Amino acid sequence: MSRSSQLILIFSRICCIIFIGEIMLEELIYEDIENLNNIVLVDVRSEIEYKNAHIPGAINIPILDNDERREVGTLYDRVSYELAKIKAVEYVSKKLPELYKKYLDLEKNYEEIVIYCDRGGYRSTALEKTFRALGMHISKLGGGYKAYRKYITKKLDEYLGRIKVLSLYGLTGTHKTYIIRRLEEDGIKVLDLEKYANHRGSIFGSVGLKEKVSQKMFDSYIYEAIKKDPDATYITEGESRRIGDIILDEKLYTKMLSSDKILIEASLDERAKNISEDYLPKDNEEEILETFEEFKKFISKERYEKYKEMLLAKDYIELIKDMMKSYYDPKYSYKNYEYIKTFKDASYEDIKEFIKKHLTL
Repeated sequence: MSRSSQLILIFSRICCIIFIGEIMLEELIYEDIENLNNIVLVDVRSEIEYKNAHIPGAINIPILDNDERREVGTLYDRVSYELAKIKAVEYVSKKLPELYKKYLDLEKNYEEIVIYCDRGGYRSTALEKTFRALGMHISKLGGGYKAYRKYITKKLDEYLGRIKVLSLYGLTGTHKTYIIRRLEEDGIKVLDLEKYANHRGSIFGSVGLKEKVSQKMFDSYIYEAIKKDPDATYITEGESRRIGDIILDEKLYTKMLSSDKILIEASLDERAKNISEDYLPKDNEEEILETFEEFKKFISKERYEKYKEMLLAKDYIELIKDMMKSYYDPKYSYKNYEYIKTFKDASYEDIKEFIKKHLTL
């Protein structure tokens, strides 16, 4: 019997055992593995499930692709459980040899392979037991992604109650995000909220940033950032509670509002230059035009026509300056806050040194 035939036979037998409920499972829980070294997490769900939300660091090796999962789900919902099972086994059996090779490659590089599906059910169980029967060292995550999500939601609520934050405020274009990222490079703990959300927070905030991030992924990124030291102070950017489609946790947002604050100021010319560099690479021109159509509902018809003319003429710097003076700057309420320090046209090094000293107080 060939290796491929052996794989299919083992898989089919295991599926039968699983379906009639006669298999005993050995499961790992996320809390026990999250800090282990040389471990690889494999998400066996479809590509679209993985894209929507997954455990950070996990790789995606789907047992059923998007179309296959959709068909199996339709059979389960509208026809019968038995036909859905048969179709799932049919699809997976064909790709078992290829899947097995991928896992053999992982086994060469990692001490532990942990697979998970949505709830720790059929998909991860069938694959784990099949490969275990062939002598592979592989485990499954009990409860799947949903158990992970439940665990980090609870821990995140606890940790957000413990961390301290120091918030950077300033008008659009004062390079707050640049400062946050330089601080992180220099070993200072930060919460880079715009990076986690993959959005800059304004109407044009998604320009040039291709993939949207789900709320679940954003929460996971926050958890990853603070889990190793939930009692530390983190530098973050003063944001509204909404960043694109993402909503900040109320505990975090309240903590930002009550935190020590630093004000970053820069000239209008410098701010316009910074914004043009962030938003206006050549590849973004079409997307800017599309987003500008959404922006017109927030301004007068006359101003919209003026801005569109400037945009088509590529008079970007003057357009940015006008938009900031007439629309963005008046919207900010940062002047109502008290600041422990205000920097005007300061260097990054000066800001970093002040923050480092403040963190030692």
